[in-house]
Amino acid sequence: MQPIYWNCIIAHGITAFSYFGIPILTGVFFAKTKATIPSKFWLAFLLSGGFLLLCGFHHFLAIFETHSSISLLHLVVLDLMAFVSLSALLYLMPTAYQIVEAIAKYQEDTRELQRSQQMQRLFLDQGPFGAYIKDEESRVLYYNQELQSRFSVDSQEWLGKTDSEFLPDPEEGQRVMENDQVVLKTLRPLKLIEEVKVPGNNQPCYWLSFKFPFSDYATGAYRIGGISIDITESIEAQRSLTDLNRQLEEKTLKLEAKKRELIYLSDMADMLYCCESEDEVYQVVALTCSKLFPNMSGCIYIIANSKNYVQMNSFWGDKRTSKEVFSLSECWALRRGKFNLLSSSNSGLMCNHLIQPISGIHLCVPLFGQGEVVGILHIYAFEEISPEDQQITEIIARTLGFALNNLSVKQRLTHDNLRDGMTQLFNQSYMETILEQRLAEAERSGQPLSVIFLDIDNFKSYNSRYGHVTANIVIQGLGKLLLKSIRSFDIPCRWGGEEFVIVMPNMTLEALRKRVEQLRVDVEQMQLKDGDQILQGITASFGIAVSEPGITVKDFLNRANQAMLEAKRTGKNRVMEYVNRYD
Repeated sequence: MQPIYWNCIIAHGITAFSYFGIPILTGVFFAKTKATIPSKFWLAFLLSGGFLLLCGFHHFLAIFETHSSISLLHLVVLDLMAFVSLSALLYLMPTAYQIVEAIAKYQEDTRELQRSQQMQRLFLDQGPFGAYIKDEESRVLYYNQELQSRFSVDSQEWLGKTDSEFLPDPEEGQRVMENDQVVLKTLRPLKLIEEVKVPGNNQPCYWLSFKFPFSDYATGAYRIGGISIDITESIEAQRSLTDLNRQLEEKTLKLEAKKRELIYLSDMADMLYCCESEDEVYQVVALTCSKLFPNMSGCIYIIANSKNYVQMNSFWGDKRTSKEVFSLSECWALRRGKFNLLSSSNSGLMCNHLIQPISGIHLCVPLFGQGEVVGILHIYAFEEISPEDQQITEIIARTLGFALNNLSVKQRLTHDNLRDGMTQLFNQSYMETILEQRLAEAERSGQPLSVIFLDIDNFKSYNSRYGHVTANIVIQGLGKLLLKSIRSFDIPCRWGGEEFVIVMPNMTLEALRKRVEQLRVDVEQMQLKDGDQILQGITASFGIAVSEPGITVKDFLNRANQAMLEAKRTGKNRVMEYVNRYD
């Protein structure tokens, strides 16, 4: 019995050791790997552990009990139990460790995944952007807290809805959905700016949206992911900057326009100061107005010396809208001595000198000279004349009035000394003075100086036929023809009666012959009228002389006069040049 007895004790001891070892090793492994038992498996774990421990206690107590005789079958079963228990313990040691380690890794991966999901959720919910996910029908599957707070909705209100269903403006929602469909059709990311209104705010918000497609691996369907950043402030700042740039450009253009206006007005003042006649004054003002008001037309009217009517002296632009001659009573600006504006926004008084039918805008500004009204400046425009342009016209009118005053004073001071009263050509005294200067200049420069002496043929009989008044018309007409036919720096003079002298510098003898011959033809073809009466034409005889070094004014004029007398003796209406017969 001794072997059987010790066999039983050893078998119970091995079985008890194995039963105690399995839960203890499992607990050690869990502690070592820091794995935790899922809550739903705690009961099973406790019951299994308790069962093994109780079984271990049972076999451990059996060691100390008095053993009765046992059958051989019982002994075989007991030995087999000890072998299986020990084998299970030895086999479970590495396997249990791997299982527990796998459980620990799984739990760590699960925690890491939860932390990652939590970080993603925090990133999406707390980020300063709107994030959302939609299905293929543009129905919302997810949206973050930024969209919830921005549109004042809870986390479930938009789920399963489309943008056209929950946005304040259904048309805006439809445009957003169309952009979603573009992403689905192309399966490519889309970057765009979307305009969406937020409830409680009438002004639209602008979102920089990044939309992209992705596949839901659980269902195989495509989804639309999107991130939208509110760039309203940037858009408004850009618009403000654009507005500021536009305003700056407008101000720059206005300053440039003002600068040009000042330049034009300054040039006008300089030119007016240099004018020698009223015609030049009117031409200067007309030229300045055409530059300052390129889209307008206008004219200058001056009251006649008789004070009975007003006459146009200068005109610029494409359209004339006022009479050439009218009475003083037909213009309200002349009556009142104040500017008169007729426009759609300013129902001013209508002047009777305007040509019917009246259209557009009309501005009449009085011209003052020596304290009284001497004429008007009339402006016509298709559109409204701005207050700035009205101020400029008043400045031009005042400047024109000052220029006319200065010219009048200058002419009164110099007229008797320099000009012939009938023809406005230089008189004999001035001619002799200026000819002496020109001779000195010609001798210094080595350039030729020419003198033309001309006399109207048969003027005494012409005077006898038509009378002195009509004959004076002929003298005046010839004076105008000479001024028109010569160069600006040539010097015309009425020598006396029907005789005239012209000084022409810097001209060769050949060119002089052609010029004077053409002048002779012009005189012969000149048409003369006394009212409606057509007068008989006139001819003139011309004598020309070219300066020589050291020649005096008297000899120079005598040579031209002798050549003119020779032209008369040889048939009149011809050009003769002086020939020195003593050389």
